[in-house]
Amino acid sequence: MAGEKTNESAVAELKNGDLLLNMRNDLGKNRRAVERSRDGGLTWGPLELDETLVEPVCEGSLVAAAPAGRKSDGRLLFSNPAAVTRTHLTVRLSKDDGRTWAASRLVEEGPSAYSSLAVLGDGTAGLLYERGDRNPYERITFVHFPIAWVEGK
Repeated sequence: MAGEKTNESAVAELKNGDLLLNMRNDLGKNRRAVERSRDGGLTWGPLELDETLVEPVCEGSLVAAAPAGRKSDGRLLFSNPAAVTRTHLTVRLSKDDGRTWAASRLVEEGPSAYSSLAVLGDGTAGLLYERGDRNPYERITFVHFPIAWVEGK
């Protein structure tokens, strides 16, 4: 595992039962660090930087886009400030277990920081996040949306 250069991790179970670990990193590259496990988290593959997931060294959120109690179909949701500064809070959708990110939607253009995603009982997604006018820590906002909204539908 990445060790001391990563923190504030999120993990999601993939379609085949593997795990994807998505991490804030202090490697100086402004990209999310990811690792995969094929044995339930006992061991992890090599650390990779996901070139699509730009970050300002900030917490992000990752969830399987399946309602509770349902097996993953390979779709994942990810949220973070998608810039090198804490701005542009974005939600992304992967349809292939996080190998690529097929779609994204800007949620908050201005100052924004930590976020937390959940798939709600009705199959929509909920997003709780920090935002503000001058800095990202002025208020906390909750929004919910159909997962298809991320794709522009």
